Amino acid sequence: MPTSSRIEILPIEPILRGHTLLSAAPQGDQTLIAEVGTHCREELVCHRHQTSQLRVLRGAVDLVILQNRRFRCISLREDEAAWVVIPPRVPHASINRGCLPAVLVNAVLLHGDRGDRGSQHLDGHTRRIPPALLPQWQALVG
Repeated sequence: MPTSSRIEILPIEPILRGHTLLSAAPQGDQTLIAEVGTHCREELVCHRHQTSQLRVLRGAVDLVILQNRRFRCISLREDEAAWVVIPPRVPHASINRGCLPAVLVNAVLLHGDRGDRGSQHLDGHTRRIPPALLPQWQALVG
C-alpha cells in the first residue's frame, strides 16, 4: 500500500468519562513510549517501513522534519495535545529544549508484508546532518 509523504497534524478527540478525560491513540501495530532527553545531537532518524504517530504526554519537544532540503519545525506540547503523523522515509529529529526529559507515545504503523513485520521493528536509521544543511540546523537549535 503506497503511503503519503505528507506530515499530518491531527487534533485529539477527547472523551470525558466522569472525572477522566480519555483520548484514543490512532490505530497502530505497536505502541511505544519514548523519553527524549535534554541533549541535542546533530542526527536525524529515518524509517523505511514505518509511519510514526507521535503525541507528547509530558513536557515539550520541537519536531524537526527535513523535506525538500529544508527543515520544518513543529512544536509539540503536552498542554496543546495533537498527533503528528510522520510517513516512511521522512528524516526527522526531536529537540527537547526543557530541563527535564519529555515523554512521547508513538503509535507505530508498520508497512510491508505481515511476515516481515518482526524484522521491521524500530527500523530507524540515524544520519548525520549533511554539512550543507548545518547552518540551517544550528539556527533551529541555537
